[in-house]
Amino acid sequence: MASRHPAHRGAPSLALLLLAAACGEREPVDPGAPTEGPDPHPPTARWGQVEQLQADLAAPRHASDGQGSVRVTRAPERVVAGGVGRWTFEFKVAETGIAPGGSIHFMPEPFWGWSTPQVQRAGLPGYTNVAVSRPGTSLAADTFGGQDSGLLVLTVGGAALEGGDLVTLDYGAGPAGSRADRYAGRDARLWFSVDGDGDGVRAIVPDSPAVDVAPRAPARVVLLGPSTASPGDLLRFHVSALDEWANRAPEVDGEPWRGSVRLEVLGPLSERTPCPETVELDEHGFAIFEVTAPSPQAPRVLRLRATLTLPDGTSTTSVSNPTLVDPVAPRILWADLHGHTGRSDGTGAVEDYFRYARDTARLDVLALTDHDHFGPRFLDQVPAWQEEMREVTERFHDPGRLVTLHGYEWTSWIHGHRHVLRFDAGGPILSSMDPATDTPAELWDALRGTPAMTVAHHSSGNPIPVNWSYPPDPLLEPVTEVVSVHGSSEARDAPQVVAGSRDGRFVRDQLDRGLRLGFIGSGDSHDGHPGLPHLSPTYGWRPASDRTGEIPGTGGLAAISSPSFDRAGVMGALRGRAAYATSGPRMLVLVGREPESSKVRIRFHGTAPLDRVDLVLGPTPSGTQGSEVRELRAGGATLDADFEVELPETLKRTYFYLRVVQVDRATAWAGPWWRDGDAPASAQAERRSD
Repeated sequence: MASRHPAHRGAPSLALLLLAAACGEREPVDPGAPTEGPDPHPPTARWGQVEQLQADLAAPRHASDGQGSVRVTRAPERVVAGGVGRWTFEFKVAETGIAPGGSIHFMPEPFWGWSTPQVQRAGLPGYTNVAVSRPGTSLAADTFGGQDSGLLVLTVGGAALEGGDLVTLDYGAGPAGSRADRYAGRDARLWFSVDGDGDGVRAIVPDSPAVDVAPRAPARVVLLGPSTASPGDLLRFHVSALDEWANRAPEVDGEPWRGSVRLEVLGPLSERTPCPETVELDEHGFAIFEVTAPSPQAPRVLRLRATLTLPDGTSTTSVSNPTLVDPVAPRILWADLHGHTGRSDGTGAVEDYFRYARDTARLDVLALTDHDHFGPRFLDQVPAWQEEMREVTERFHDPGRLVTLHGYEWTSWIHGHRHVLRFDAGGPILSSMDPATDTPAELWDALRGTPAMTVAHHSSGNPIPVNWSYPPDPLLEPVTEVVSVHGSSEARDAPQVVAGSRDGRFVRDQLDRGLRLGFIGSGDSHDGHPGLPHLSPTYGWRPASDRTGEIPGTGGLAAISSPSFDRAGVMGALRGRAAYATSGPRMLVLVGREPESSKVRIRFHGTAPLDRVDLVLGPTPSGTQGSEVRELRAGGATLDADFEVELPETLKRTYFYLRVVQVDRATAWAGPWWRDGDAPASAQAERRSD
């Protein structure tokens, strides 16, 4: 990333700061487990990142920084996700001008597939022709970053640019054109910024243009329903057509497409469950239909299969998540409490994020948690964006169908990342860059007395581990995100461990130290697909082959056992640790255990056959024996298992929990339970309170 010109003196380019974090520059060195007592200077802190952000905050902006306007003079009529196009931008210099040594930056939305603009090789994607209207002015062009996450810097030489001068960028001018975002959505931003006086300090042009990206043709179908029901309940199922990147796919070659889905009930309930034979997808590529839960003599599992005929005449199928029909089964609310849009380092529009969660992913609980101070623009400095997120969150809040929570990510490069959740109408952003709230203790103090919660995530590894020397506040941080698209932070022996994990930083290490944390999963998705990031090839999804079934990627969801379908019920359930985590697929794991009993009943109903159940035992109270993992039961390639086991060893350990692994690597974590009875609310609690 070396530069030949002065564009990187002083405060950093926000684009380069993004690229540095994404590429994992300046890996911290971790000597081991957290020290005793709060450590304000943990060895895992990314001090270089912090210094860059602080420099950017402190740097004075010249009147010409961030000034100018951009209009699109040429664009493809339609561009599909991952497709190729050509765009011409006309940048008009503001009356404040741009001095020699000043610069114009052009950066398409980073990370998600846009070609990096470059002027060196006409035959490669992203080739950009640059022209300037003023005679005597030259523009030296440099490209920084990777193939699909970089920027073009144009440094002014010779005569200064004056108000009204035009700079034209023809992006995708070569035969390879420029690739678009691989994820469909509205408002993909093509960011321009300006350093008007050449001091290395620049600012975003607020009205940088936006592009809508259309989905590819339908390639897949997904069918989702509730996880538990009582006989006679009216069950709402959602079925959606998706393209290969899990984008909603209602178009084919730019024309509206309405597919037809054939439905059938699988297994022993097929003759007792009236179900529509077909449903027609609407203009958004999805449909809702209802099924009345049957009345079996004993608890039974309901599964439906959807078959979608694709535009090319082939077909694709999907089996729904299991629905347990049992009058005493608890209500399970599926929640994704952590995700990003184009308002920070993700992609997609805010409203589309909520719409995808409600309609396609059929989530019950949702939070949007864009970064407080990380992205092309910083959320904590853009009140209009904060208001947009507040308004959309409230508009989509519909207790009984979708509970929405206000949120953001407290993005500390010293103490690790946490998302902040609010269970009311929202509150101010308490920024990780504000000296008043830049430590976990200060954040909790500021939230105390409000219906709020924080959740630590990717806590053992990249992009930064959590500084566990600040013990989580029991009321404000009762659960932790044990799995997401980054992988698992549970333990070194977990499936799909977070990259860069450090021993001593795993969640199990903290349980061994005596912390009491329940488990949830969340997506931390950046693709605009809350609830379903594990269906994206970006996160490892692979289609079925001759040798294997479909392989889900990494992701995360929280299964919350709440008697009421509203914000208060969700908050109470999380504070009571009445939840379990999955890596994305909606497997049903119910664990029954009476206090101080060594008998444990385990019910598993999977989205793929069971591989094994692991019993994780904490250390003995005396410390004479450390934590360990035992295989409790092999799966036997069954989709459903219901068994009771005697586990006397659990009464001799400080805690225990269960790790349930399917043959497709999808994993669930249930527990922990502590020997003194401080445990999650029973899975056999009252089912509902409507």
